[in-house]
Amino acid sequence: MAPLARKIRPVVEVPFATKYSLLQRYALLSSHPRKIFFDAAVGVWVVNSLWHGRWGAALTLYVMGKAASLIIVSDADYNQIAETTYGKIALLHVRASNLFFHLVGFGFLIHGLLTHTTQSILIGVTSILVGHLVGWAKVHPCFKSK
Repeated sequence: MAPLARKIRPVVEVPFATKYSLLQRYALLSSHPRKIFFDAAVGVWVVNSLWHGRWGAALTLYVMGKAASLIIVSDADYNQIAETTYGKIALLHVRASNLFFHLVGFGFLIHGLLTHTTQSILIGVTSILVGHLVGWAKVHPCFKSK
């Protein structure tokens, strides 16, 4: 009797999805509901610290909050998140035009919170919201401009 031969397949592990860039992977993780709610809770404290001029505390809270929220969602699957509406919106915001408006807006917003300048806060929030205007057709075809 001949011994039974088995096919042995090598196991190759992929540490993370290579389909998405680092920025896209971060955006996808940031669209996870657990991270959104955790970041919102930390964000309230960051805004409070900035308003009271404690920028060191605000920076510490921000960095620690981002690290903790990334740990909370570290087991998430990028491909599955990308198929959700939140994931599609997150990938939409990685576009250069959207990133530009968001970064400029956050700069004005932080400046306004530190200096209590209403106009700077309004410019910041407006710029952030304008950064959300472009590319919605990629989220769903019904959002396509005519």
